[in-house]
Amino acid sequence: MPNLSKDAELDLLEDALGKITTHTDWLPFLDKVSRVFESKVCAAEYLNDGFATGRFTGLAHAEAFRDFLSSASYHAGVSAFKYLLELAEPDAVYRIHQGHISKLDAAATSLVNGNELSSQLAIISITRDSLGLTVIFGLLFDDVSPVETTSAETVLAFSKIAKILKTCFGALTNIDMLKTQIRIQRAFANHCAVPTVLINKQRLVIAEHENGLSALADLDVGHMAGEKLQIRNRELEMLLSEISSAPISAKDQHKTGYKQDAKSGSSLSRPGFCLRDRSGNLNRVTIEAVSGDTHDPWVLLRVCQPANIPEAVETILQEELGLSQSEAHLARSLAETGSVSATTDLLNITRNTMKTHLRRIFDKTAVRTQLELVQLVYRLSGLV
Repeated sequence: MPNLSKDAELDLLEDALGKITTHTDWLPFLDKVSRVFESKVCAAEYLNDGFATGRFTGLAHAEAFRDFLSSASYHAGVSAFKYLLELAEPDAVYRIHQGHISKLDAAATSLVNGNELSSQLAIISITRDSLGLTVIFGLLFDDVSPVETTSAETVLAFSKIAKILKTCFGALTNIDMLKTQIRIQRAFANHCAVPTVLINKQRLVIAEHENGLSALADLDVGHMAGEKLQIRNRELEMLLSEISSAPISAKDQHKTGYKQDAKSGSSLSRPGFCLRDRSGNLNRVTIEAVSGDTHDPWVLLRVCQPANIPEAVETILQEELGLSQSEAHLARSLAETGSVSATTDLLNITRNTMKTHLRRIFDKTAVRTQLELVQLVYRLSGLV
């Protein structure tokens, strides 16, 4: 195992600081480190619940590294991965040998039987940032002597590389924090008038505005559990799953100011739904994707509380769109109640009568769904 000379150390530091400006620049650098150590180099970032962020080296690389670390153990059923995530000391060096992880120090490097061989030997280090994210860096060796891989020289060289990586991870994290603040400001820029919550794909709450979390809790839609938003509404859960898996169109990328390689034609938003809060007021929950981050799409949840829709809307519907008096009244009632069942109860009509009226209304207004009809009524009444 080669010792890391001062020139080699400076060369790697220069590469790390001078050439790594985005997350995608890490793989060429790690390949270079692999050649220096003649071993496989792994580096990945994880949330405190063990989820791989996919930054720096990609999601597949991070998940494979996690699987390897999870296959080794610490003690009492605690995996090496869980130990590194929760208990390991930053900047310390750890060794995985024969399926177990242990801390390495100067004395430990001379306590290994030189005749032992292992295809799962690795040395590991971690670093944590102010956001609670953990970056795990490791060298994985195949068919080499533990004495050779855990020599004092190798551990020292590994520690130097780990410090270089820590410096670069820290710099990128600070840049990401600034970018995140800008993205939050952009996300809220056009939605600051109503309670709003910004979450990512893992349901981590990134930010809220105007007591958005309280508004969702008041509707019994969701509540905070740790750092995550726990969804309590099945309809919202389905909409979030749909929007989180959909690519963002080129048109919407331009609108939000974010860049992403994705097929055009998909929508950034999904139809919302209406609920009444504990005071009986009608609220509408809307869902919209606002981020172009491939690995971490963001979703904006808004709670809108429309005022009572004025009766004058019925006159507009009749005079401008040709609806009958009963059809106009039904359209306004549907927009106020937010549901077909509530509207049929309010107007004391059957569901078949409701469907007949809706078919005629759709034909006259050129809308296709109940949601589009409600949105039309909102627009005519000056509601957003």
